Amino acid sequence: MAARLGVSRTPVREALLRLAREGVVAADMGRGFSVTPLDRAEMQETGAILARLETLALELSGEVPAERLALLAGIDRELAGVRGNPDQCIDLDEQWHRTLLQGCPNGRLLSMITSLWQVPRRYMRAYLRDAGRLSLSTQHHARIIEALRGNDREAAARRFAHHWQRGIEELSAWIAR
Repeated sequence: MAARLGVSRTPVREALLRLAREGVVAADMGRGFSVTPLDRAEMQETGAILARLETLALELSGEVPAERLALLAGIDRELAGVRGNPDQCIDLDEQWHRTLLQGCPNGRLLSMITSLWQVPRRYMRAYLRDAGRLSLSTQHHARIIEALRGNDREAAARRFAHHWQRGIEELSAWIAR
């Protein structure tokens, strides 16, 4: 792999070890690395944790300014227009979530969320490619933005939790098939 990439073995080994720490690949001493199979329980457990952590971050964020709501709506429009590019869809979805939560004053919480997002990214990428989905739905995002525009933070938190729940259910059903 190092020769194909035209780099030394050290950065390749470090990258593979990082992927192993993130659970993407499994390290087998003396045999190398292999891609870890998708696991419904991992996705459900991580999704449930992220749903709670992101909802907590939203609750701690305080009022979302109009400029950020406009930015969220713009990201949503861009996401709705992306067709057939799973990586761009996932990047925009994650950007939407980061933008929504950027008002959270708890840096450690945001760091945990960022770290955990590696798991759903992997599952979403596989799902979008395998299921033939052209894009991600933005309906839930629009409902969250609507609640925030109405300054109904409780409704926004409920809708955000529901957004995560539906995503977990959809991915779980896909993995189980």
